[in-house]
Amino acid sequence: MAEQRPDIPGAIGSALMVLVGAGAIWASRDYSDLGAVFPRTVGALLVILGIVYIVLVVLKRTRRGAAVDGSSLRRALVALVMLAWGFALGPLGFLPAGVAAMAALLLIAHHDRWTLRTAMGYSLSAATVIVLLYALFKHVLQVPLP
Repeated sequence: MAEQRPDIPGAIGSALMVLVGAGAIWASRDYSDLGAVFPRTVGALLVILGIVYIVLVVLKRTRRGAAVDGSSLRRALVALVMLAWGFALGPLGFLPAGVAAMAALLLIAHHDRWTLRTAMGYSLSAATVIVLLYALFKHVLQVPLP
């Protein structure tokens, strides 16, 4: 049996997630106690799980994932939209940035022909999701939103 190569790309991705998680914890230092629960929890999970995966790579307990079908361009565009959304939150606010990001993600993700019914259904469901997320973060979790 051939020796498996370590998952170096996975380890690099995990190291990046450790940095993102640490950044989330650091950024939440000025939040209220209740408002900091979500970013600190997610940040801690990113740090812990990232470190666990790096340790597994070092111990040679991982293997590279198989190539997946699909569009790499679409994946890259989704990542770009999410990054742009994060930067747009401050200047635009949660709701306008969320609407723009959701619309862009729907355009990227939809493979079939657009119909009026599809567009209306997506618009209604996207608006519902954005409003519910806003209410959850703002009023239930008391996360300070821009």
